[in-house]
Amino acid sequence: MIEVRYTGRGVHRAPRLLGAAAGLSLLLWTSGLSEFALSPAPPSTGTRESTCPMPAQAFAAEISAVSRDIGRRFHLARSAAVGITAAAFSAAQARGIDPTLVLAVAAVESKFRARAVNSATGAAGLMQVVSKWHQDKVLHVGGEPSLLLVGPNIDVGAAIIADYLTAEHGNVQDALARYLGTAGADRYVNRVRLEMAHLTSLLGTI
Repeated sequence: MIEVRYTGRGVHRAPRLLGAAAGLSLLLWTSGLSEFALSPAPPSTGTRESTCPMPAQAFAAEISAVSRDIGRRFHLARSAAVGITAAAFSAAQARGIDPTLVLAVAAVESKFRARAVNSATGAAGLMQVVSKWHQDKVLHVGGEPSLLLVGPNIDVGAAIIADYLTAEHGNVQDALARYLGTAGADRYVNRVRLEMAHLTSLLGTI
């Protein structure tokens, strides 16, 4: 099994893109897209310090490109794709992790369906969070019903990923295996890595 570690290399655009998300999220809120509003992110012990937000206008092209891409591939309305992208970047910024990792997990877990629920496990929302295993994080964003909202669900999912990366000393493969929590981790990890690679390649062309 190939060991993969999150070092931050290959995502040199992340600090600027992450800061842009925070500004774009505020723009979405004031434009009436309140269904995509973000909850304040709880601190995640052991993760890297977040970067200072940059003006969203300077990175509108990058954020637009990502949301346009996932909207096309996953058949999302434009407003939904923008809201999901902004939420993922903002949550990643708060914890110093790669936003393409957050987006890739959401893509594989739910195909970006905000109201997806697994009747067998109770996993809910974009990041397929199982509330009984993460009650503290779920309560922080407003309780279990909030997991069917874009911002709170991504916020919790990003916090879980960050905690697992810390526990696994930056090993992305092992952190993702813990996130999955069941058999079949190799296939799952490969799917997430392919999605990450696609999004990183997309950002590299801008």
